[in-house]
Amino acid sequence: MRINRSLSARMSIMIIVAVSVIFSAAFVGVALSARRAIKEYSIKNTALLVDKLHEEINLSLREVEAAAENMIWVVKEKQTDPKEVAEVPRCLVQYNPPIIGSTVAFEPWYYESEGYWYAPYSYNDEQTGEIKSIQMGNENYDYFNMEWYREPRRKVVNRWSDPYFDEGGGEQMMATYSIPIWNENMEVYAILTADISLKRFSEKVAAVRPYEEAMAFLLGRNGSFICHPDSTRLLTKTIFSEAADFGSAELAQVGGKMLAGEEGHAEYMGPDGRRHYIAYSPVSNGWSVALSFPYENVFLRLRRVQWLLMLFGLLDLFLLYIVIRKVVTRLTQPIILFTYTAMSIGKGNFKVQVPEVHTHDELKRLHDALEYMLRSFKDYISELRSSTASNERYASELDIASNIQRQMLPSDFSNSEGVDIFALLSPARQVGGDMYDFAIRGRTVYFAVGDVSGKGVPAALYMAITRAAFRFSAGLGLGPEGILSRINDVFSEGNESAMFVTLFMGKLHLDTLELEWCNGGHNPIVLVRPDGKAEFLAAKPNLAAGLMPGFPYEKESCILEKGTRILVYTDGVSEAERADLSQYGEQRLLDFAASVPREASSREFCEALFADVHAFAAGNPQNDDVTILSLTV
Repeated sequence: MRINRSLSARMSIMIIVAVSVIFSAAFVGVALSARRAIKEYSIKNTALLVDKLHEEINLSLREVEAAAENMIWVVKEKQTDPKEVAEVPRCLVQYNPPIIGSTVAFEPWYYESEGYWYAPYSYNDEQTGEIKSIQMGNENYDYFNMEWYREPRRKVVNRWSDPYFDEGGGEQMMATYSIPIWNENMEVYAILTADISLKRFSEKVAAVRPYEEAMAFLLGRNGSFICHPDSTRLLTKTIFSEAADFGSAELAQVGGKMLAGEEGHAEYMGPDGRRHYIAYSPVSNGWSVALSFPYENVFLRLRRVQWLLMLFGLLDLFLLYIVIRKVVTRLTQPIILFTYTAMSIGKGNFKVQVPEVHTHDELKRLHDALEYMLRSFKDYISELRSSTASNERYASELDIASNIQRQMLPSDFSNSEGVDIFALLSPARQVGGDMYDFAIRGRTVYFAVGDVSGKGVPAALYMAITRAAFRFSAGLGLGPEGILSRINDVFSEGNESAMFVTLFMGKLHLDTLELEWCNGGHNPIVLVRPDGKAEFLAAKPNLAAGLMPGFPYEKESCILEKGTRILVYTDGVSEAERADLSQYGEQRLLDFAASVPREASSREFCEALFADVHAFAAGNPQNDDVTILSLTV
């Protein structure tokens, strides 16, 4: 019963695993959806809070800017009287509560009566609530080198200064909005300022706290903290030094984007090792406001619910496994009988009886399948015996045909006096359609290489006919064109299969070294000169044999130099392919022919070329017959 128990256990486990996967997928899907929804809500809510905060700050700044800019014309009208000019800052502070201090700082010696410095300053005294006025410029307070004076004057542009503690002026943390004033010659002669207290902005920023550990802060243009819950960081720490303290490149990137005036949100690893979320937005004067909090604050309740769901899910899976195991064990009991039957069939007992079942479910189909398999095995064994005998006869006949074809081709090259000749043929199948042959008649050598269209047995039959026609015609002493004409007539008559053969037919006179040839649609042959130069022998474009009866073949001739090598081949050489479909090619063939030493015999030349073609193919199966014939005079 081990098989039955093992199958039932596996089925039970597989069902539980499937249910677990489905449950887990559903759980993960719900958890991710809930997490995504909470995260999206948190991001949107945080972004809205940051936008609201940055709009409030921008509104306060714009109020200050507008109030200061509206006083420029007053300064220009009263510039002739330093006493009346001193009333401008007082009015600006008196009628604009956000402005805690103001001055009109003039260029050196602008009023000779007032001396080198003249900068009447009015400010709101927090202790008494009164507006006080002082002459701010002196040796101890050289405002010409202050940022709020120096930068607007140099750039001639309205500008907010970076936050600073105004010692000798307002005596508190502030930021200054400066407006350069110039005359009709575009020369700056004074700077009108409006000071704001950073204390009010700190209160606004600190009030934004959507989560327990949320933290809002305001950055200056250099990345320093202007407003921060930890007052020790104000103007002493920057967001970059803060990031460097706990090695957070992510926070440093956020700081760079904030200083660049960008708006967005990001995540970073906080100093406590927890992931934090931060949303940031630029303020109109070059500052940037941000709100940051740990993700743990957002997902705390969701995590508790997830743990409860996982606990109940595991308990349900355990109870489900117990029920499934009992049900599956009872349902799979009949399978053990089919198992023993299948084992008997596997051992070759085809007389075994398949156990009967009385249901109409999958077990009934399994019973019918076993019976069908048993009958099929019996029929298959009978057919296999018959087909094996037939295949063995066919293979034997192919081997005989292959041997006959090899025996038809000349293999003895020792009697070729006065000429070094050798050839080899490698069929792509057991029998092929390539052929080579040569015949020596006195001091004349006839040689031929051909390639029958197609492959296999039909091509082999045409090859045999071609060789027989070549031998007969050479015995009559015909020229290359006459031999090709006879072969063409033989093939063209009753050629319903439309087969043809490409042939190179050569006739070499050993006494004069005159070569006559006729190329019937075959590859161009290669001549290797005595100096080692290899080139293709040009030939007239005659048709392959078997395509057109009575075709007028034309011969050509030339006188060879002593030591010239003739290479005749079939396209199995030049079209040999690698696995990437790149071919051996005619140029490679020329290069190889030129590289073989002059003293190499025709046999060595043919074997070396065949080895080079085989190495080029790199194990790719031979897709065409390969025939090589070399002749050296």
